[in-house]
Amino acid sequence: MPDSDTDDKQPQDDVAEAEQDADSDAVLDFTPEANDELAEALREKEQFKKLAQRSQADLVNYRRRIEGEQESSRLRNQQRIVMRFADVIDQLDAALKSDSVNDADSGWLEGIEAVQKNFIGALAAEGFERFTSVGEDFDPRRHEALLSTPTADHEPNTVVSELRPGYLRNGEVVRPAQVQIAVPLPEDDDSDEDADNDNK
Repeated sequence: MPDSDTDDKQPQDDVAEAEQDADSDAVLDFTPEANDELAEALREKEQFKKLAQRSQADLVNYRRRIEGEQESSRLRNQQRIVMRFADVIDQLDAALKSDSVNDADSGWLEGIEAVQKNFIGALAAEGFERFTSVGEDFDPRRHEALLSTPTADHEPNTVVSELRPGYLRNGEVVRPAQVQIAVPLPEDDDSDEDADNDNK
């Protein structure tokens, strides 16, 4: 009898498995329309994925740009404040070069010079350094020509004096130097006319 029960169950199991296989085949057997819809869905998924990646990249670039603009604004404000101290140093320079200095007390002069040096040191600590211009060729990126003097002692466009020092920060000019440059001597028209008359 046990063998008979086993034999009866086996055909039933085989039928159930066959039905499951048929159901699986039915699920996987898409119609052409369903295949097209699936392909379209996959294409849309890929498009959305690329769009999300581009949006994320745009967001990162935007954040970097904003951070860069904020840093540039901070540096400009810092530079503007620091350059006000440079103006004070210019005033101290002018005071120390004035004729009245000869009659001033030596202790007072030493105090003013110490203050001037402290200001220059404070600017240097923030990365702002003076640069010298006398003897250099005029460079519009570094110099602002306020005066010119005809001379044969210097090559034309050579800086012959510095009216206000310039400043650099990280190798870049933050304030150009105000300078006086050499220009060629004017030609002597009278001498040329006399020479022409002598030749005639």
